[in-house]
Amino acid sequence: AKAAADVARMEAEAANRGKSDFLASMSHDLRTPLNAIIGFADAISLQYFGPINDKYQDYASDIRWSGEHLLSLIGDILDVTAIEAGMLNTHMQYLQIADTIEECRMIIKSEARTNGVDLTVSVPEDLPLVYADKQAIKKIILNLLANAIKFTQREGLVTLTAKATDQAHILEISDTGIGIPEDQLAQITDPFVKGVSKPYQSHDGVGLGLAIVKSLVLAHNGLLDIKSKPGKGTTITVTLPRGDV
Repeated sequence: AKAAADVARMEAEAANRGKSDFLASMSHDLRTPLNAIIGFADAISLQYFGPINDKYQDYASDIRWSGEHLLSLIGDILDVTAIEAGMLNTHMQYLQIADTIEECRMIIKSEARTNGVDLTVSVPEDLPLVYADKQAIKKIILNLLANAIKFTQREGLVTLTAKATDQAHILEISDTGIGIPEDQLAQITDPFVKGVSKPYQSHDGVGLGLAIVKSLVLAHNGLLDIKSKPGKGTTITVTLPRGDV
């Protein structure tokens, strides 16, 4: 029985490696033509080859936006592939998490405005330094804010608060959105799982955001806690240890 279990485990690991290799190869192969599409859309939009009317200008903008969106999805797939393959490289340093949060707020504020969502950030000025990978922390915050905005209706509220204890930094992202059903909470951080309490609603993405967040938080020896009520909203708490990890 043990031998059969060992064989099954080895076959499963080989299949998982094969899947990861395929996703990595496919993602890299897609990036080249997508970059070309985005580049030509820019050339048309900037009228390098002659003037165009407003309608074609709109089409060029749509092509560029769609290309950028696809590149973002491919980036998510590559992140998950690297994490699963144990190839996640982190550059740990002491940093001011307030500065990183402000960078993320500047990046995401136009998305909140476009979606009609009020974004509020509350960060004390005297937060101590956190020992972390800056790009990983940015990806955690941006993924959580983007998710909260995406699943919050117009005139809703998304709030990010930060605080520190003697042992940890605590980030809390809450929203007044559609929420996550209780039966989905357990697997919502698994790759390719999307929490949608109203299946007839369409939402962009392939369900990788929370999987990436969970992996990056765990890479910092941190904790990820998700509380949600359908129709009321979701609160996600990220706890990061203050010392060296």
